[in-house]
Amino acid sequence: GHSKGTRSTENWGCEKHEARISRKVAKLNKEDDVALKVEGTKNEKKRKGFERSMHLSHDNYEKKQEAKLKLHISKTRRELEKLRDRLSAWDEVEEQVSLEKHLREVEEARMRLENETSTSTKKKRKKRSNPEAWTLKGAARPAWEVYDFDTRYVDPYLKAHEEAREKAKRVINAFQYCKGMFGDVMDDNNGGEGKKKVSDLLAQTCRSYLSLSMQSALLNLEARKFARARELFLEIIELEGISTLNPITNARCRLMRMYIEANRTASARRLWERLPPDYSSVWIRYSAALLEFVSWKILDEDGSSMESARKMLAYAIRSNVFCAYYIAFHETFEKVMEYTDDVEDAQDGTLEQAIEYCNSEQMGNWIGTEGAVDFLKSAIIEVINSAPEKNMHHFNTSDLRWEEKIASMEMEYDNEIPQKEEGDEYQVDAEDAVEPDVLMFAGMFRVGMDMISDTGRLMRVQTK
Repeated sequence: GHSKGTRSTENWGCEKHEARISRKVAKLNKEDDVALKVEGTKNEKKRKGFERSMHLSHDNYEKKQEAKLKLHISKTRRELEKLRDRLSAWDEVEEQVSLEKHLREVEEARMRLENETSTSTKKKRKKRSNPEAWTLKGAARPAWEVYDFDTRYVDPYLKAHEEAREKAKRVINAFQYCKGMFGDVMDDNNGGEGKKKVSDLLAQTCRSYLSLSMQSALLNLEARKFARARELFLEIIELEGISTLNPITNARCRLMRMYIEANRTASARRLWERLPPDYSSVWIRYSAALLEFVSWKILDEDGSSMESARKMLAYAIRSNVFCAYYIAFHETFEKVMEYTDDVEDAQDGTLEQAIEYCNSEQMGNWIGTEGAVDFLKSAIIEVINSAPEKNMHHFNTSDLRWEEKIASMEMEYDNEIPQKEEGDEYQVDAEDAVEPDVLMFAGMFRVGMDMISDTGRLMRVQTK
């Protein structure tokens, strides 16, 4: 499209390449119309070659995203290996020296930059060097060398041996020393009962390792490298401690979601059976309740029964009652709840986590499983309308009282706002502006529950 001797100022991209190939294909089509059928076979081969070239263009969007993802995975893996080597042979003295050196270099770079950008042209007087740095000349030099040898000589081999012995006493394997408490070493670094004492630097490095491992696991999950993602998730869970109720990462929830997506029900069962019964994450408890229902009602597997399904459902309802109502009456809440996409990584047992769960792919699993939503809904209605002595379920009406829990949640939120405003450094920025509003979601949930109560859907037993 350019005259001879001129060069285009725009970059040659995928769109231009496709346009050029399209023109060539159109030209071949015209030739086929006027040529014989025998000659048309040659043009057909050329056309297929052009179409193949178009599809194999090196700079299409999918290939670029795939290359970026591979690059991120490789970079994260290298950083993780370096951090693993440090924690496997953790030397507190060397780490402190390395940190001080890094801070000193940063400060020197900052001072250097300030001096370069300074408008002052006055030269600073050079400080007089220490006598230790003086270089003697002439006849004084041999005498100084002999004196220095006699008084200051240290055998480097003996020194290295002593340093190695001291280092061997200091070095610890942080993966063994802090195993099961990687997530809470920062909070207990003063050493309570049963807690090991660790420094702030080691605690911070442990958390950095967890964060980097979680990042690497999610990248591998996005690339559909499930084996590597599973390996990293399991390592994080072991380091945080399988019995902890407040893990620092959401590795357990991500692993459960991956198992369900890959239809690994046996692995999902082993995961929730290892966790404490009072662990209150909806991603674990409601997924376990759904899988147990499928095992009993649909697959009719050995070891699963209505009683076991009811037990798992009771664990789920106790962990988060908001999620139970949301799933049971999802048609109503889908009309009422707004801005649900703003909720991410909510805390366990909260209304926000119920909203996040019910607006994820897990809601599709509940709706798509025949009888699962009705099983949950009928259990709630039966407990509400039955006398305590006739209750056949493993939870009672006190577990279904959402008003008290939501009022307590609103009170805690109201108490946090004045404390933030009293802080000198508190400022409203873009991140605070998009933070999910707890009061807004609480109001929407109340509206949904009022609509359900007004229509009498909680006062009659659904039968099929």
